[in-house]
Amino acid sequence: MSVIDKAVDQKIKIMGHGLKITPQLKQELLAEGYYHAPLTWIGDNITGPFSFDGYGRSDSPFEVRRVDGQLQVFEHGKFFTNIAFYKRPKFWEYQWAFKKNKSGGATTAVFLDEGVSSVLTPCGQEEFPENENATLELTGGKFPFVSLACYNGLCIWPSWGCTYTKSKNACRFCCIPGNYDEDKLLYKQPGWFEALGVAVEAAVEEIGDEIGKFSITVDAGTIPGPDKGAAVYIKTLEAIKARLGYLPKASYIRAVIEPPTDEKWLQALRDAGYTDIQMDVDVYDESERRNLMPNAKGYRKISDYLKAFKKAKQIFPGEVATQLIAGIQNEEKLLAGFEQFAAIGVPTLLTPFLVGGLGKKLKREAGADVPSSDTMKRLYDRASAILVKHDCPPAQFRGGVSSLAEFMGKRLKRADVVTHDNDRVHDRVPAFA
Repeated sequence: MSVIDKAVDQKIKIMGHGLKITPQLKQELLAEGYYHAPLTWIGDNITGPFSFDGYGRSDSPFEVRRVDGQLQVFEHGKFFTNIAFYKRPKFWEYQWAFKKNKSGGATTAVFLDEGVSSVLTPCGQEEFPENENATLELTGGKFPFVSLACYNGLCIWPSWGCTYTKSKNACRFCCIPGNYDEDKLLYKQPGWFEALGVAVEAAVEEIGDEIGKFSITVDAGTIPGPDKGAAVYIKTLEAIKARLGYLPKASYIRAVIEPPTDEKWLQALRDAGYTDIQMDVDVYDESERRNLMPNAKGYRKISDYLKAFKKAKQIFPGEVATQLIAGIQNEEKLLAGFEQFAAIGVPTLLTPFLVGGLGKKLKREAGADVPSSDTMKRLYDRASAILVKHDCPPAQFRGGVSSLAEFMGKRLKRADVVTHDNDRVHDRVPAFA
């Protein structure tokens, strides 16, 4: 197996277990202006979205502590690495309230314990409520227009609902929490697009000259229709242009979308201003696809994706990428898909299955679990060899869930504008022992 950087090895190990963190420390971080999500930096150029509840387990060997003002991770009680969190940006405060929840008891004392939505735990509270729609209750029906993601990512979700959840045949590993609710279709809410433009304007002003260090990604649960939501994605950029008069000069502007059934929408997305597109296969083998995605997506042929990839590569100047999820499918078949896509110049985000959203049920009923760090390092080793063979670069940083790019030596420094003042002092402290 390839020799890998110590920080990357630490990231993969932590991701395989999740982190334990006390409610008291969460409260302190929130009060000090940290971004209350598990987007954790090891040093200043390696980051990952680590579970803050150990994926629902209490046996994680990794725990976050504060020692002499420095946030650190301990493994089995011994120092493992120094870490840092993002500073909470001011634009986070621009939030949309679901109509029926506007007078509800919203609380800002919420930690986004996995990803940006999967598990929310009120600060000072040990357990996550059993109610599947606790997301709406805990936030009072509020969600930010623009969220921070790993590696200086700006994410916009025009919909937290999915057509497959509505029809009761959602992907069994879906990370979107809670039941289907029409109020989660933000793009249908009067005034949402206009308010989004205001929020993005605030984000661009706050970020300033560092905007080129940030990416912009538009993502959503699958939106019904042959365009798979492309029209909504286009309107999202139109709302930004209407407010700013231009699109921000980010490192890329990416659409994460199921392939539209009519290829004309790919060109329409490019014309709207998207530079990159990501169409996630998720599961490669046809029979495994139908089992894990008992819906129209699961029954779409891989040939549909290949056709869309080839067309998109003719259209988009940036990256055309996809995703495959390790831990829920046969590894050899996953790697076969990885190679088929690399052969046509489409890099794959090779991501570990993370137990959040509907994934909790998949874990209970089918025994699916987060792949071990050894498993992921073995897969990354083989995947990197495939990319080199086909002269295909690893997928750009997006979300930080996949560590393949870092495994192959790529790095991206955290932006100054989202670095907390407390951490500037510790930039001089070695990031790891």
